[in-house]
Amino acid sequence: MDEFSPEEVREALEPLASLISKSEKASRKLAPETWQYSMLQDNVKALRLASVLIVGGIQSEAPPTRDDLDQTRGAIESMIAKTEGAQSEFSAGTSQHTLLLNRLKALRVAAVFVRSAMETE
Repeated sequence: MDEFSPEEVREALEPLASLISKSEKASRKLAPETWQYSMLQDNVKALRLASVLIVGGIQSEAPPTRDDLDQTRGAIESMIAKTEGAQSEFSAGTSQHTLLLNRLKALRVAAVFVRSAMETE
């Protein structure tokens, strides 16, 4: 993970936790049979797994499967693309732009940790 300093890695956890919380809150307002609900549930699962990888790896008896990591990678990459698109809609210096910038940095850190986990499997 030489791409990021230890501080950048630690700083990534807060925006990821915020995104998990907001996604869980939004999913409670949706019907479980909708695609939006499914997407949010997949994103939350991916963000949680990425956060665990960032904190220090899988400490459980059942590490993530290759399929779990593939799904997580896809979900994180999708969130990065959507965040990049949304960020371009706000002027630099605005609170929305800063929020999305912090979220984007965190998602990029998460993507590196997921790719690393895939390489070591």
